[in-house]
Amino acid sequence: MKRFIAFALAGILVIGVQSPIRASAVQQQKNEIVTIQSTVPGEELVLSTRLLEKNFNELLDKKTEKQNQLSIRIAKLLAEHFGKNSKVQGGGSANYIIGPSESGDFFYTPASTAFVNHGHVGLYYSSNTIVESIFPTGVRSISANVKMVEKGAVVKSVSTTDAVKQNAANWVYTQIGQPYSLNFMNNRNTGHMGAKNCSKLIWSAYLLYGGLDLDVNKGFGVYPRDIRDAKQTTFIRQI
Repeated sequence: MKRFIAFALAGILVIGVQSPIRASAVQQQKNEIVTIQSTVPGEELVLSTRLLEKNFNELLDKKTEKQNQLSIRIAKLLAEHFGKNSKVQGGGSANYIIGPSESGDFFYTPASTAFVNHGHVGLYYSSNTIVESIFPTGVRSISANVKMVEKGAVVKSVSTTDAVKQNAANWVYTQIGQPYSLNFMNNRNTGHMGAKNCSKLIWSAYLLYGGLDLDVNKGFGVYPRDIRDAKQTTFIRQI
């Protein structure tokens, strides 16, 4: 099962790609797989990245439509697998209520899905209302007084003006109802509107309404830990 996830992550690199992938880009994405898949045995990571390299030339020759078809197939496989094996986002040992904070703040909680330790983030629209994107339903609002997180969760503030924070919070609220996106490996390069995962939601909000790039390493994918560790954020409290 872990090998399936490693292979699927390698394959999902092509999701959303609208032009041929450069070799250097593939190498960087391979490195990111290793970063987020720290729980997968090393030999299986090697197998997955070698599989990517083996098919690299073939991928370069594919037309955009064929790439998209492959991406959809991989996303469906992941969706089916996550549906059978996933815990509630922020779940597992999610025994703690995150509680209120100021508009524009966000929380990060440890979270895993199908062996992938990815974390999860959500933004405070108001002191008691959180907006987050969760699999499989997408962007929703939930009361901060009932939102459960795991031990080690943190609440952080973005170092900007109150106006920027409020504008970012207002924008994420307008995104409620948008579907969830499984394209987490290349989400810096997808549009701000439409389907998005939890970290893309917050990243887009502050990029659009504050010119802030809350991505600590500026890789192809913006992950929850990238938001948590962004230099433009400050610590408020920890669970």
